[in-house]
Amino acid sequence: MLDETDRKILNVLSKDAKASLKQIGDACFLSSAGVHLRLKKLEEQGIITGSKYILDHSKMGYQTQSFIGVYFDRANIYRKVSKALYAIPEVIECSYTTGNFSLLIKVLCRDNKHLTEILSNQIQTIEGIARTETFICLEQTFQREIELN
Repeated sequence: MLDETDRKILNVLSKDAKASLKQIGDACFLSSAGVHLRLKKLEEQGIITGSKYILDHSKMGYQTQSFIGVYFDRANIYRKVSKALYAIPEVIECSYTTGNFSLLIKVLCRDNKHLTEILSNQIQTIEGIARTETFICLEQTFQREIELN
């Protein structure tokens, strides 16, 4: 179980993965060594599985973000289709869902033409995909981690 100090550490890191041990310690009233030990414990427990930088994709030429609902033509092909989708670099998230779609994927492309190519030539050609429904994201208002209380 996470105690209050663990939650504080995780909240600091979720806002800034580059926070120093001293910054985290100041926020949690711990020494840098204490923070280090806690982080090591959280990693060993699998609660922290890594860290990453958040990229501004639009500044790198990727202007079109979309969510695509994927419908299967038959049951029991989730893993096979997911593996094929993973091989497409533009597919950056994939979730097995309840509801109308079998999968909901997030796709990042340079523009609408690039999205059309990815859809027509890669995603919709995967065996087992019956059809797709695409939602183009006009603006991502925010993205965040959950605040731990």
